Amino acid sequence: MIQGVLLPVITPFDERGRVDEIVLRNLVEFYVDVQVQGLFLLGSSGQGPVMSIPERMRAAEIAIDQTRSRVPVVIHVGTADAESTVQLSVHAADKGASAVAVIPPYYYSDHTEYEIVAHYRAVADAVSLPIFIYENPKYSGISISPELAVRMKETVPSIRGIKVAYGMGGMLEYVRLLPPDVSVFTGNADLFGLVPFGLAGMINPPTSFVPELCVALWQALRENQYEKAVDLQSKVNNVARIVAGALRRYGRSALAEVFRMRGFAIKRFPKWETRPMPEDAREALFRDLQGSGCLE
Repeated sequence: MIQGVLLPVITPFDERGRVDEIVLRNLVEFYVDVQVQGLFLLGSSGQGPVMSIPERMRAAEIAIDQTRSRVPVVIHVGTADAESTVQLSVHAADKGASAVAVIPPYYYSDHTEYEIVAHYRAVADAVSLPIFIYENPKYSGISISPELAVRMKETVPSIRGIKVAYGMGGMLEYVRLLPPDVSVFTGNADLFGLVPFGLAGMINPPTSFVPELCVALWQALRENQYEKAVDLQSKVNNVARIVAGALRRYGRSALAEVFRMRGFAIKRFPKWETRPMPEDAREALFRDLQGSGCLE
């Protein structure tokens, strides 16, 4: 089972909106070097839903190739239709992904439970990889409650994980109700209050530029070093709060800025046209992150 800090990798683009292979490889290498427990590709931060199928396949190929099997790689393959999701799943399996993540079939938020389960069953019928449910009703319009996740697992045994982002159910309800072979990951930054009760780990975009901090928190909790974990959780919370505030005000361009602060030559992110952060806002963000102790 995959556990720990799964980093939601942003997909960097060049000036023309194409996948920037050099920067993506650099990001993957950075995460492997700091010993994250896995990578989560092509979710919301990974921009998968706004990329073409060939673009998504290329990004997956680059990331999987760069890891060289050193860490597990979960590829988000969710689309609005089962055929495209299956196509991406088969490709991920062929290239050596460790698992695939599937958001419920979005846009048509009036899908019945039967239709939602059928969507996941189509993936399970096509590949033998473990499947992660990507619970994200903010973007999909469909919520996979803890009770529904249990019913899905009964029908689709290869479901082995769930990322709960903006979930409609209590996090510990997923842990309590789902069987032990399903890893429950939070999309938030709080590990301290949940890992001791069985949470498998975190997949949190706002803190993805400081993986060292997140890995240290995970390791402290795993080693029952709770005094150390309290301090680390406080720092993680501060980073998440600061970056989330910038994201609310300036959009996803704020995420590009924090990676630039770490030395990555992000030319374009997100994929769509967006205004850059004002200079004074970037400077204020840098000062706030310095004050939090996560940037020098």
